[in-house]
Amino acid sequence: MAVRTVGTYEYDADISRLVRRRLKKLSSSLTLREGSGKRTAEAQIETDTEADAWCEAVAEVLLYDVAHFELARLVNDLPISLEQKRLALPEAIKSARGVGTMQTLKREIAAHYEENDALVLEGYVRFRMKEVQKAWEFTVIRAVEELLIKNEYLELMNVLSAFVQLQPPRIKDVSVILNPDGSCTLTDDMNSRVDYEKCTGDGVVSILVGLAPERITVYDLSGGKSTMLAEILIRVFEDRVRFFK
Repeated sequence: MAVRTVGTYEYDADISRLVRRRLKKLSSSLTLREGSGKRTAEAQIETDTEADAWCEAVAEVLLYDVAHFELARLVNDLPISLEQKRLALPEAIKSARGVGTMQTLKREIAAHYEENDALVLEGYVRFRMKEVQKAWEFTVIRAVEELLIKNEYLELMNVLSAFVQLQPPRIKDVSVILNPDGSCTLTDDMNSRVDYEKCTGDGVVSILVGLAPERITVYDLSGGKSTMLAEILIRVFEDRVRFFK
């Protein structure tokens, strides 16, 4: 029989609630002791099964819940605008979901509790999870880089849009069909047809700029895979584009 605790001095989080939720997800019958406060979770461990569930719950709190706080801190420390931080954080969180091996971390936590009754989350992250920390830093940097590249690309599309608006229409209608496999088909009002195995934004926009149609009708059958392309077409051709899904 042993009493185990996990808590924080820095994170503004209800650790008891987080651990309780993780235990429930694991279908564990282990219950937390009352009276420890929000920032500390405490349980009396009586069996190996309970010990295993406790370690797994703490591992999940670290990899999934604490990760959000650490990623937010990393993003907040970057010299970018508040809007860029707001956009970059969800992408960093999404990429960080695959960081760290649950079973490895679970074993390391079990070893920690063999020598200690308590685990402080921020201390454990900074001294025992250095590789995971590096991976989190990488996901933040990658998310910001991708965001900046996207913004630069969209700015270029805005310049291209100004050029398009100055051109008189050369043909009346063009239809673009975006297929689920990433291919697309372009047809015009003269029944000309072009099939593309890979429907990239650059390729489609270049063709449409050259054709200078008065109206573009897009049939998006991609199931959400062409969201970026749709955004680009709207930016470049503005009110000339109509979308159907």
